[in-house]
Amino acid sequence: MEQNTVSVSKQVKAYIERKPYILEAVEQNIINYSALAREISKDLNLKNTAAIKAALIRNSEKYRKTKKKSQEKAIEILREASFSIKNKIAALHHSTFVDVKTVAYSKTPSGYMFFLDENIARKTSFKKIDYGLAILHIKSSKEIEHTPGAIAFILSALASEGINVSHVMGCREDTFLVLKEQDAPLAFRILSQRLRL
Repeated sequence: MEQNTVSVSKQVKAYIERKPYILEAVEQNIINYSALAREISKDLNLKNTAAIKAALIRNSEKYRKTKKKSQEKAIEILREASFSIKNKIAALHHSTFVDVKTVAYSKTPSGYMFFLDENIARKTSFKKIDYGLAILHIKSSKEIEHTPGAIAFILSALASEGINVSHVMGCREDTFLVLKEQDAPLAFRILSQRLRL
């Protein structure tokens, strides 16, 4: 019997971790454990819904503690960070490195992404340049490199307000988020509000 319970517990844990939306609901404690146990019972063809529910409750407590601890650390680091916005940014994708004055750039498998001032972009001979962008620069402590969830917190906060981040670049304590220029003031305000709570 004990062996079977361990097996159910492991299966339930794997099931939750494969479904991020369920994991989020479990971490937020906004889930009906009986209903989820019945769903898992059907999906995994397990008979003992009481054992499934017990495993859900045990695992959810662990997930909540872990999530709370990592989220508190991420918010602590971000509260100490400084945020700035650079508007009038243009984006250039090129298959090879080009010698152009940039605000930031990154190497991708398909080439390079260059982010430059729109005035500089207009003086180049490149045809395919995207205009109307901004860069949100987050200057934080080096601890951000070892803190799970810090960037996820930012991206989730922006996504919840309908703001898309088209490109994320990070190097040690510098994080750059590229977004539409028209979204930059709202993004700044959202992050300021969420980090001052």
